[in-house]
Amino acid sequence: MLLKPKTIPTYPGVYIFWKKKLPLYVGKAANLKKRVSSYFKAKTGWKVSELRAEAARLEFIVLKSEIEALIKEAELIKRWRPKYNILMRDDKSYTYIALTKEEFPRFYFTHQPNAFRNSKLEIRNSCFIGPFVESGLIHHALKTLRQIFPYCTCKALHNGKCVNTQIGRDLGFCCEKGRSVTDDERNTYQKNIGAITAILSGKKRVLLKELTREMRASAKRQEFEKAAKLRDQVFGLESLAAHRGVALSKRAETPYHKIERVLQNIFTTKVPLRRVEAYDIANISGKDSAASMVVFYDGRPDKSQYRKFKIKTVAGANDVASIREVLTRRFAHAEWEYPSVVLIDGGKPQLSTALAVLNQKRFRQIRVAALSKPPRKLFSRAPSGGGHAEDLLYIAGRSMPIAVKSLPPPVMYFLQRLRDESHRFARTYHHLLRRKSTLNTRH
Repeated sequence: MLLKPKTIPTYPGVYIFWKKKLPLYVGKAANLKKRVSSYFKAKTGWKVSELRAEAARLEFIVLKSEIEALIKEAELIKRWRPKYNILMRDDKSYTYIALTKEEFPRFYFTHQPNAFRNSKLEIRNSCFIGPFVESGLIHHALKTLRQIFPYCTCKALHNGKCVNTQIGRDLGFCCEKGRSVTDDERNTYQKNIGAITAILSGKKRVLLKELTREMRASAKRQEFEKAAKLRDQVFGLESLAAHRGVALSKRAETPYHKIERVLQNIFTTKVPLRRVEAYDIANISGKDSAASMVVFYDGRPDKSQYRKFKIKTVAGANDVASIREVLTRRFAHAEWEYPSVVLIDGGKPQLSTALAVLNQKRFRQIRVAALSKPPRKLFSRAPSGGGHAEDLLYIAGRSMPIAVKSLPPPVMYFLQRLRDESHRFARTYHHLLRRKSTLNTRH
């Protein structure tokens, strides 16, 4: 009789009972040690006793999450049809995922795939995915995958956009009555269906490589919107593997040279971009206006180089004029190292002002950009009616701004961190000036 192994992993994964080269049973677990130990208790059912008596060894496959273990378990059960997997199911039936045969296919769950062959609902017999042991977990996995790769579940065409389209679970064009569909849209839908099928069939690693390769190629061609969508899919898959849901905002430390390469593409230069200066203005109704200059060197803040300015020549709340004053004063200091990039908090007016100040031959190597929120007319509306803004990056020489969320995440986070740090430093100095003004007024 097979004895309990001395060491059993405590991670998620798959375990296999073997009789020489014959797999007898495949199971999955969120914690292999806890699950496998239950087979070696003093009192077990007759099926477990027979399994242990017949098995010669145990094999473990450690995976990143229980969902990955579930998918791997289904793949191995389908491949081998182990003897005890059938015996231990009793009257329960496995869960399968089926795919409808339509222009825009939909996923369905079934316990009896053969029954569909005689039903009115047409099913691609080759596209049954499974068998899955835990229906609840596979329902959760498909629900999460739908957030990454949207597809349609509407049973009939309808007027206007459905709720699933508004919350990002449907592409929209597939179920709206009277909507003409382009070939690109059809291809996008089919790619999403193919991606989900590949993941649930155990081919996630291959898919991730393809998506990452396509994302990098799109970024290199400066197709930032397409690269952003691919980036979100890659991050979503990585989050699913860790069973965290879709954690698209996860921040990871990235070497600055990788961020620098993207910035060089944005600014169309091969010059190293080591020193970045970010500027912001803070005031309340134009009173006690303050400005900040924060410095990041090789991607990290250098607080010894931070500078703060009290606005002296501008009356009232005029951020554009204040930026002009601050930059003029800053670049009067020839002893301060010149930056590779100047980032202004603002939009086109602030960018134009900065370019006017730096319109001298000695500043020609300095790249200038402005990071802003979009005007109200560009706000998008969520289903609840609440608007939300996205960061826009204005670059000298570009007619249209770049949506910051379309950039690779490390670059997006770097730009947002610069803006946030300059805002924090400006507000801190502004509050100090206000306190001094209040004290002077009281006296």
